[in-house]
Amino acid sequence: MDLDPGLLKLENVVLEKKLRETETKLYYVLADLENVRKREDLEIENRALAAEATAFLPILAAVDDLEKVLQQAPEGVFKQGLSMVVSEFRDALRQAGVEEVPGVGSLFDPMLHEAVGEEEANLPPSTIAVELRKGYTLRGRLIRPAIVKVSRPRPQAPGEGGKDVTAHRCFDAHSLWVAGNFQLFAAY
Repeated sequence: MDLDPGLLKLENVVLEKKLRETETKLYYVLADLENVRKREDLEIENRALAAEATAFLPILAAVDDLEKVLQQAPEGVFKQGLSMVVSEFRDALRQAGVEEVPGVGSLFDPMLHEAVGEEEANLPPSTIAVELRKGYTLRGRLIRPAIVKVSRPRPQAPGEGGKDVTAHRCFDAHSLWVAGNFQLFAAY
C-alpha cells in the first residue's frame, strides 16, 4: 500500500503546527511559573520587612522620647551622656537600614508625611514648617510617616506691595475649570 506523498506532506505540516502550538504553550507556562516565583519571593520579602518594621517601631518611639528628654535636660554631664546614647541608637538604626524621613524645610510628600495642619511661615508653600513626629523608612520603604505642619504664606497687610495671591489662585482655578469644561463640550 502506497501512501500519497501529498497526504504525508499535509500530515507533516499539521504535526509541525501542533508542535509549534505546544512549544508556545510551554513558553507561556514557563513564563507564568517564573512570574509566580517572583511574586512569591516579593511576598516573602514584604512579610519579612513588615515583621522587621514592627520590631523597630517601639525602639523608634523610645528614641523619640529620649530625644525629647535630651531637649529638656539641663546642660551638664547627664545631657552629654544622654546625647551619646541617642547618637549610638541613631547609628545602630542607620546600620540596620532605618533612615529618617526628610523634615523641616523639605517639600511635603504625601507618601512620606502626614499633614495635620498649616503653619504661617516664611517658607515656600507646601514646605514642611513644623515636624511634630519624625518619620522613618526601612531600606527605602516607609515604616512610619512623619507628622508635620505645612507652610502657609503669611497674609500681607493692606497697602503692602505684592499681589493678592488668593485672588490670583482663585482666578487660575476658575480659568482651569472653564477651560476644562470647554474642552469637554468641544468634544461633542
